[in-house]
Amino acid sequence: MKPLERAIVTLVGIDRAGIIAAVCTYFADNQVNILDIKQTTVQEYINMMMIVDLDKCKKPFPTIASELNDVGTIVKCTITIQKEEIFNMMHRI
Repeated sequence: MKPLERAIVTLVGIDRAGIIAAVCTYFADNQVNILDIKQTTVQEYINMMMIVDLDKCKKPFPTIASELNDVGTIVKCTITIQKEEIFNMMHRI
């Protein structure tokens, strides 16, 4: 059994209705499974981090990253995605 192709998604912006729905709809439409999610709001700001499984997604990683950027533009937030291996290498002590 091959390991999951996991990625880390971060979202930062001003909180408003529909942000989480837009991101989750994109994931559902593209067979991306959310494995874990953490959201924090401080006053009017939202910060969300998700660990997702890309195994069943048919799109290449650069396309997913670009399309998530487009979703971020629509909801007026910054959305980034990194492969888990890269994220872990960047945050090693």
